[in-house]
Amino acid sequence: MLREYKISEIEKLKIHGRRTACLDPLTLFWNGSGIEMNVRATVVKLRCYADYSVFEPWIDVLVEGVRYQKRPLEKGINEITIWQGNAGPGESDIPLRNIKIIRDTPAMAADGDTLIRIESVITDGTFEIVDEPGHRIEFIGDSITSGEGCMGPVCEQDWNSACFDAFDNYTYMTSQKLGADYEVFSQSGYGFMWSWYGNPKENMPSFYEEVCGLVPAGKACEIGAHEKYDFSLFEPDIVIINLGTNDAGAYSLSSHEAARDGGTYSESDYDAARSMGSDNIHYLNEKGEIPSEDVAALKNGAKAFLKKVREKRQGAIIIWAYGMLLQDSDIINIQMTNLLSAAVAEYSKQENDSKVYYHQLPPTLAGEFGSRSHPGHPAHKKAAESLVKKIEAILGVR
Repeated sequence: MLREYKISEIEKLKIHGRRTACLDPLTLFWNGSGIEMNVRATVVKLRCYADYSVFEPWIDVLVEGVRYQKRPLEKGINEITIWQGNAGPGESDIPLRNIKIIRDTPAMAADGDTLIRIESVITDGTFEIVDEPGHRIEFIGDSITSGEGCMGPVCEQDWNSACFDAFDNYTYMTSQKLGADYEVFSQSGYGFMWSWYGNPKENMPSFYEEVCGLVPAGKACEIGAHEKYDFSLFEPDIVIINLGTNDAGAYSLSSHEAARDGGTYSESDYDAARSMGSDNIHYLNEKGEIPSEDVAALKNGAKAFLKKVREKRQGAIIIWAYGMLLQDSDIINIQMTNLLSAAVAEYSKQENDSKVYYHQLPPTLAGEFGSRSHPGHPAHKKAAESLVKKIEAILGVR
């Protein structure tokens, strides 16, 4: 007989991702957030509420680590069949299955009405305890960490919900390889100092202490997105910061080419910034380099964010990872690598913090891209393998 359970009624359920204290219903704000259960059942259904103005939310259904469904949600109440099987003669004949339902799309800074709220689980089965993870990882990043480009053909450039993926994503792959639970805090276009078009308001550190503070006024805000986040709900032993790509991207290709050739700066690449109400003031110097004053600002910003993360994650290993999506300039790429690695080293020395590291991620090469000129599955797989190797080396795993 089917029975409907509110989230708070399933004692053995595991919840993933940043959230508020409210469980009934449970709001999923970030990609990778969701619920996990071990259940013996012939039928499992999910009742959830979805909404949006521009960007429809998607979910993934994973059974024993295999993705069975990737689907968009319609506005309003959705009742979804998660599992439908054949009953055996007795409960002992029904296999125990690990089922995860996770938000596939990231928080949408351009749509404050994008919502997924899990109302209940409907099943004829029984729940068992979900194993404790070997590690807990917090991922902080931008579009790469959000999984932009992980879904869709290489030729696709439309920016929409469907281009994101939480499963074919280095965050999920890294966590799976390490037997870890994880949560994600990321946003396309954002940096640790400024956005891809130089907007200083679009930086991840400014929103770190809120549940999902970067979403604009709307329905998500009304149900707690801008509340202070309770960091005790998830205490990672590893934090991965993958930021810097958009900060570097504020220096356009046309600008540094013009600078190297001794010509005048082109304004064409800054039209997008102006259309969003922000002038991009970040120009390369006459040598095609990031100016020294910007290098200093970026280093100080990275150190300040490391300090903020350390205040909240006092016992964790912190790894600043960079390099999956490089710029079309060797000069900028070398500068960013040098300034980020130097920032980590300086912070470590100044704060006497021996648990902070820099890691150079392997770049996305030709044939490894997905849609929207972003890293695809091969690049994410390569990045996950690189991170796992780095983490195991730090932990002394052989």
